[in-house]
This record gives sequence, C-alpha cells and structure tokens, in this order.
Amino acid sequence: MGVKKTLRVMLVGDHAAFREALAFLLTHDDESDLEVVAQAGSPAEARGALADGRLGVAVLDLVLPDGYGSDPIGELRRSNPGVSVVLLSTAMGPGDLDEPAKAGADAVLEKAESIPTIAEEVRRLGSV
Repeated sequence: MGVKKTLRVMLVGDHAAFREALAFLLTHDDESDLEVVAQAGSPAEARGALADGRLGVAVLDLVLPDGYGSDPIGELRRSNPGVSVVLLSTAMGPGDLDEPAKAGADAVLEKAESIPTIAEEVRRLGSV
C-alpha cells in the first residue's frame, strides 16, 4: 500500500471566518490529502506567510482590502515554481475573468461554490 501524497495549500482571504472554515473543511474531508500550511488576510500578509517548503495550490480571494488576489500571483510563482492559483470571487459577471486570466490564475470560482467543488478544483490543479 502506497503513501498518500499530501497537497500543500495556502489560503488568502480577508474574511477570517470564511478562510478558517474553508481551511477546516478542506483538511477534514473524506480524502484527507489536503494540508493548509499558510493563511493570510491580505496580499501583504501572504508575502510574509509563505510556508517553508513548496506550495501546491494557492487559493486567493479576488478582492482584498489592500489589493487584488491576483496581485501576488507572480511572486507566488517565483517562490514556488509550479504552484497553481485558484481565485475566489463573490460576483462573476461579463469581463470579471479578464484580469485574473491576464494575471495568470489557473481557475476562478465563485465563493458560493460548495466545499466539495472547491476541494475538487484544488486537487485537480494540484495534480497537474
């Protein structure tokens, strides 16, 4: 029987309750293969919260008090080559995906998506 690979995840979002609940639910599901190794409330905090070792996926809130979740994508990729980025947004309308796509986001999901859907996307991107 092989050892299950753990996917290292960072969460960035200004709503602490949502971020902490997401962290709990991602790490306590049936798969138990996700490990939230860093959390931050802003892009500035995210720069300081980068965990030792490599990240597999960063999940970032699109709109943050001191910038956009897409702002630190380049820096994340320089410090963690191969990291995938999921942006979460509360509003998705025409043109809302243009900036995240230009910034290099691998996926954009609505915050209203179910936890299993978010976890599935994190796992999919982490296995690419």
